[in-house]
Amino acid sequence: MYCRKCGEQILDEAVICPKCGCETGIKNEKLPVLDADESKTGIGVLCEFFLGLIGLIIGLCLYKEGTVARQTFMKGWGITFGISIAFLVFFYILI
Repeated sequence: MYCRKCGEQILDEAVICPKCGCETGIKNEKLPVLDADESKTGIGVLCEFFLGLIGLIIGLCLYKEGTVARQTFMKGWGITFGISIAFLVFFYILI
């Protein structure tokens, strides 16, 4: 079959044209519907939180206490972790 918009030859089962993205009009019931799965989102949030804590622990072990490098690391980590938390809160408000 050919795409009705761009003329590209496509598979007869194609739901959309891979070249231009135009719908072919064929409905494929076998395709899964992508939906926001809250359990996967929760796992992602927990992973982000624990990875942030692991980064903090590694940074605290690498930099000696009282050095400028450790203070800079703590500021950078705090800002980055704070932005991540703000993003997650904003994300949950929208959903």
